Amino acid sequence: MPLLEIEDVGVRFGGVNALDGLSFTIDSASICALIGPNGAGKTTLFNVVSRIYQPTQGRVRFEGTDLLSLPAHKISGLGVGRTFQNLALVPGLSVLENVMVGAHARSSGGFWMCTLRLGQRREERRIAGRSREILDRLHLGHLAERPCAGLPFGTLKRIEFARALAGEPKLLMLDEPASGLTHGEVDELADLIRQIRSEFGLTVLLVEHHMSMVMALSEKVVVMDLGRKIAEGTPAEVRDDQRVIGAYLGASS
Repeated sequence: MPLLEIEDVGVRFGGVNALDGLSFTIDSASICALIGPNGAGKTTLFNVVSRIYQPTQGRVRFEGTDLLSLPAHKISGLGVGRTFQNLALVPGLSVLENVMVGAHARSSGGFWMCTLRLGQRREERRIAGRSREILDRLHLGHLAERPCAGLPFGTLKRIEFARALAGEPKLLMLDEPASGLTHGEVDELADLIRQIRSEFGLTVLLVEHHMSMVMALSEKVVVMDLGRKIAEGTPAEVRDDQRVIGAYLGASS
């Protein structure tokens, strides 16, 4: 059974089909890239899986569970985590506290309840310890007590990864993680994604415009244009597909 199954998913905004009968699957422990021109519907699909958007048609199953029957606040507890195009870290909190926010998505108490000392001290200690462990594994432990404000952009990207990992996901969805990074940082990011896939036993769904990284990193690529899937296969299979070449050559810069 695939880990994630997208079946005939459609999303309409007024008269616009943001997603139009999209179907594909992702196997456990794999890295799958979702690519396409701007406006192809990639982030819309992320928002459907995250339960931010309700599709007008189709099914989404995670380990056989119907995700569309669940409210958004249940998704992270099931094992679905994501990052966003824009950093969503809290500048005034420490690096450790930002990571703990991600861990509290799966805990029985909220972050602010524990922070304000309203109980659940044992759970708070467990989450802090888990968050420190993740920071250490991503070589960020020395920054644990630093506020996020003022840290380099590439470092903030890694902290956002750490926060997502603290939620103990089985599926990690990365929405344009290389956006704003230098060429050297993009290479480091690819190594980091491989590392966390291996060390944490993750399945990764990646939306990204850096094609060299996508082709080197992914085992499967799904190509979208105007809300539809136009190609699917290994990087080698989609690289020379004329429909893919046409979609990118026809995209506005």
